[in-house]
Amino acid sequence: MNIPAIRTRAAAVPLIVALVTGFVTTSTSASADVPGRVVVSDTSDSNSNDKGAEISCPDAKRVIGTGAEIIGDVAGGVGGDVVIDEVIPTGTSVSAYGVETLSGTSSPWRIRVWAVCGYPHGATTVRYATTSSHPNPKDVELDCRDGEWLLGSGYQMEGARGNVSVTDLIPTLDSVSVHTTENHRGYDGNYYLRAFAICAEERPVGLQVVQDETDENSSNKGTLVSCPEGKQALGAGFSIPGAAGETALTEFVPTTRAVTATANELSSTSREWSVIAYATCATE
Repeated sequence: MNIPAIRTRAAAVPLIVALVTGFVTTSTSASADVPGRVVVSDTSDSNSNDKGAEISCPDAKRVIGTGAEIIGDVAGGVGGDVVIDEVIPTGTSVSAYGVETLSGTSSPWRIRVWAVCGYPHGATTVRYATTSSHPNPKDVELDCRDGEWLLGSGYQMEGARGNVSVTDLIPTLDSVSVHTTENHRGYDGNYYLRAFAICAEERPVGLQVVQDETDENSSNKGTLVSCPEGKQALGAGFSIPGAAGETALTEFVPTTRAVTATANELSSTSREWSVIAYATCATE
């Protein structure tokens, strides 16, 4: 049974706890673009263990978007053998963690974490909402406060141990929705899901969300969505329709003007599925 979606401004709902925290910085500039935008990354050591990586924004810049990818260090990679278990933004840094699935792998792999950084005008706040801990797939919808705008997002699973993956991290202009799916073997352990939203007081000029979807088939696949001409990517998101626990995300990566998203099968399947990449864009 899916957990009902929760909005952080709503009253408390049984089995769900909504929490809010944040990092706030203000600016007196009247412009509404995102000056100083850069994309930075860092990569973990290479081995066959569960592992994480963290990157901080340079020059006191603030986090406005996130990303992560699993990198296999042998031919064929480790796609489908590792789950991106968490991608957590703070005001000035992003951390990501990878966990091997039940089948595991003896091949070395790395996780790379990405942060989009800049000097957004007005205050920015990192908000989050958390489900209770139980074994069912979960949904969380997290809104920015009234009058605020979503720049980027993230998520965290605690207790899933590679048996559950996030199959949706879908941004809108002022909210993000996150959905988890158990892998094809099922999972009866307790775990919780936390969704993160990076919200801005001032709307960047030209703010919009664009998306692109792959064909539906049973192959490993990925897609790239580009921001319209004259715009840059702020936040990244993804969705894996038709996954049904048989696929896992291997990357969602923001670049200067685009977002890539890729997923691999956990086991061979004839099920048709696709990958959607989302980019939150604003005028350069």
